[in-house]
Amino acid sequence: MSSDDSKHTQAEKVTMVISIAILAAVLGLASWASFATGDSPPVIDVQVNLEEMRETDAGFYVPITITNNGGLTAQDAMVTGELVTDEPEPETAEVTIDFLAGGETEHAELVFSTNPNQGELTVNPTSHIQP
Repeated sequence: MSSDDSKHTQAEKVTMVISIAILAAVLGLASWASFATGDSPPVIDVQVNLEEMRETDAGFYVPITITNNGGLTAQDAMVTGELVTDEPEPETAEVTIDFLAGGETEHAELVFSTNPNQGELTVNPTSHIQP
């Protein structure tokens, strides 16, 4: 066996360099994501956008923006809206987000049969699981 047989071909060298670069990039992105979001518990914030509310035959669709301001993921993050009007009981609507990673934002809609502009609408996060 000659010493030339043990040498790597140019294609093998290029493939190795590309593989190392990809591995370094993946590790770097994972480290950056961990540093950027941290390991603080989930903090769910909800913003209501009544200006973009739409009316259909099914009711009034109220857009909401749900953000996890914490670092850890929230599982089954539930948001409840309560609409108080002249009726004896308030109308409620709920939405659940399966997974909300740290720093992630999701958009959803709450549906009410009564126009939310004709009452007092309160929207808050009500629960989540820490996976």
